[in-house]
Amino acid sequence: MNAQQIDDFLRRAVQTEPAQHEGDVSEVVAALDAEPGSVVIIALPNGIRTLRVFFAAHLAGYVPVLVSPSTPPARVWEVARYLGACALVRARIRPADFGEHEVSRLAGVELLRFTGHRMIRHEPGHVILMSSGTSGLATGCLHSMSALLRNARRHTASIGQSAEDTVLVNLPVYYSFALVAQVLGCLTAGSRLVLSGPPFTVSDYLDAVTRHGVSISSLTPILAKTVATTGEELPKPLRALTIGGQALDPNYVSRLIKLNPDLGVYLTYGLTEAGPRVSTLAAHLEQLHRFGTVGKPLDGVEVLTRGEELLVRSDTVYRERVGEPAPSKRGQLIEPGLVATGDIGFVDDDGYVTVRGRSTDFAVVRGEKVSMAGVRRVAESLPHVVRAATRIAEDDGTLELDVYVDDVELPSETEMHRRLRPLLTRNERPGVVRVHPLPAGEFHK
Repeated sequence: MNAQQIDDFLRRAVQTEPAQHEGDVSEVVAALDAEPGSVVIIALPNGIRTLRVFFAAHLAGYVPVLVSPSTPPARVWEVARYLGACALVRARIRPADFGEHEVSRLAGVELLRFTGHRMIRHEPGHVILMSSGTSGLATGCLHSMSALLRNARRHTASIGQSAEDTVLVNLPVYYSFALVAQVLGCLTAGSRLVLSGPPFTVSDYLDAVTRHGVSISSLTPILAKTVATTGEELPKPLRALTIGGQALDPNYVSRLIKLNPDLGVYLTYGLTEAGPRVSTLAAHLEQLHRFGTVGKPLDGVEVLTRGEELLVRSDTVYRERVGEPAPSKRGQLIEPGLVATGDIGFVDDDGYVTVRGRSTDFAVVRGEKVSMAGVRRVAESLPHVVRAATRIAEDDGTLELDVYVDDVELPSETEMHRRLRPLLTRNERPGVVRVHPLPAGEFHK
């Protein structure tokens, strides 16, 4: 993709909230004045300006990395040191946050040039995607932009996206799925992009779909569950909904399809290390027993197994791990183009992939192997339960469960035990259940 194609694409893009005066982001990139391949951290809110800075840095030969704009300064500093970043672009930088570094304000953003730590350079044409907290809070994956564009094309092909579509991006663009599958997907398919951002409410979401004529949208399972529980049909402009990030209970998949008989519902699976998209299930075209799978691998992608662990072979797998050494084996590069996912699952005879959970999601309880992810999924299938967390008590090996609910009247722990009992096996039943109100802003994560 050249500069003119990217500029044309961004000129057609809109955002649901009025944009502040952007200015010429080329000033920001020119002010970097760094060696080719230098790493640039971009910590800006969802918006067209963020994408302009990202693409401008890439076209100028730098290696951009998107991080959450709410990242505390101390954490940004740590990421910068581990990645060897030369600069930070942020909406507002307080001098006290980063010592004596000089801060410049250009094109509505602030630019800080780092000094005092070792600068690391990579080959121009690469992008760093930050991996999840399970891989280290300052850990990233180095990908070539060409591989990310290839992955984006495979994703759009799997959901039938074209230049006629308008795509709503309400997930943070620093998520690998939002950046690659949605933003780069729109760029490669010629689709129109609509950018939104937190906070998420069902009413604002439905308004954005209607007002901007959105035909394709992506939601996390938590947000999809929230939309499904309204019991209302989604607006007609929407023809395709993709859901990924973790498993969505099949009952909610069925509910979405029944409420929206003309809607394409796609369940997706992937991981940042794979570039990131791996497989898709067109649930609206499948039978009920397939709803627990994540479909078949995309064209050009192969899913294998090593024991119970899933492996992914693809020409979009990351080149190398950068930053903080990963504390887990999730996303470990076995050889070029082959990554160990750290996910436990299998591929059936028809080629459908089932993910049972991460390797760290299994524990031995009363002598039996129990899937922590399975227990959480059961808990999250209950009405008003938005999120669940599990752990094993160190003193007696008891399974403990924390549930977070959006109901004003919290159910008692006894009541939650009663609801869970018929849904879990004896070994899966938690010895301790704690019920909590949903933390403010939970739906935006």
